[in-house]
Amino acid sequence: MEPPAPAAETREHLLDVLALFVAKGGAAPLLLPPVEPGEQAFPEPWAPTRSGVALLLRRLAWHAGLDREIAIEDRRAGAPPSERKPATRLELLEIRRSSAVFALGFIGDDDIVGTFAHEIGVAHAVLNPPEGADPYRTAEAPVISVDPDGDLERGAIATVYLGLGVLAANAARQQHSIFEGQGFHPLLVTQVGVKIESGHLPVESLTYLVAVQAAVRGAGPPAGLVPAQRREVAAWLDALDAGKLRERLAIPRDVVPSTRPNVERFTDAKLDPDDGPRKTAFRWNTNRKGIGFVAGTVLGIGASIVMSRGLMPIFVIGGAGAGHLIGRRVHVPRCSACANVLAPNARTCAKCGSILRGDIAHLSDRLEAEDRLTDDDA
Repeated sequence: MEPPAPAAETREHLLDVLALFVAKGGAAPLLLPPVEPGEQAFPEPWAPTRSGVALLLRRLAWHAGLDREIAIEDRRAGAPPSERKPATRLELLEIRRSSAVFALGFIGDDDIVGTFAHEIGVAHAVLNPPEGADPYRTAEAPVISVDPDGDLERGAIATVYLGLGVLAANAARQQHSIFEGQGFHPLLVTQVGVKIESGHLPVESLTYLVAVQAAVRGAGPPAGLVPAQRREVAAWLDALDAGKLRERLAIPRDVVPSTRPNVERFTDAKLDPDDGPRKTAFRWNTNRKGIGFVAGTVLGIGASIVMSRGLMPIFVIGGAGAGHLIGRRVHVPRCSACANVLAPNARTCAKCGSILRGDIAHLSDRLEAEDRLTDDDA
């Protein structure tokens, strides 16, 4: 029995695109073991800076066989304060003869390498258009822009062809738990589940393609997959026919998988601090009245069940009111630029690097506070 998603029509489309990559570049990349997350495949140092991003993209390009220098346009402007866990934002802008140009919007603490893997796949898609033309067989040195209507989806499929499918599938659906509050009292600390989706294909399509790759390699679910994605790949492997897939992708039966080359750290790998002045932000003083209200309500319901169901309205109203009052007294400073929870009296934000220039009671006060700073400097 086949897993429910993706649908048969979608699967045929995915295989069509994958077959075009195989026809143009050969089956060797697809038959290599997928790249696993971890220091063995990524030995270079990391920092959430422009140079750190460039170094990680360079390593991903090396794994994918992308022969281009990495150029970064730093467009970071902070994360929306409404996001509980802001996601990393990076997009390929264009391909030049010697470089691939990416726009960096935000560096989060989510699955960064998987998010970047999707954009390396897009670079491969741009360089290998479906009509088969070579974009560089011209007299001039062209600059190729990304076609969002075709290159993004094809790029996500290319991640599997290039051996980056495990990384891309992991990032396509991420489950994170964040703790909000202070201490261990149930009214003061709350664990919140956050789901992040990254890339240009649904996770079900990527796990199907990763399973296809494993099947034509004659292997089981590849190492490095997170548990949920690993279960989906295993389910597909039980339903796939390796021989038919090799025929579908025009891979001869006698072609055997190879091994990946050893990964050696780049000899010139180094991290440089970001240039220019850091952003200005403020300690935005929030509280836990909302969480206290919810927690108090739950505790009130529980107490009424134990003591007397007839008194449930009194317990619920009393618990909600008490929780609301207690939560209002729990002060939680946040960065006004990225909404990250700060240590009391913090001078800089550990997440976005902003310099904290004072306190504000409401996020809407940020612009007025910045104007006051500007007037003082004048």
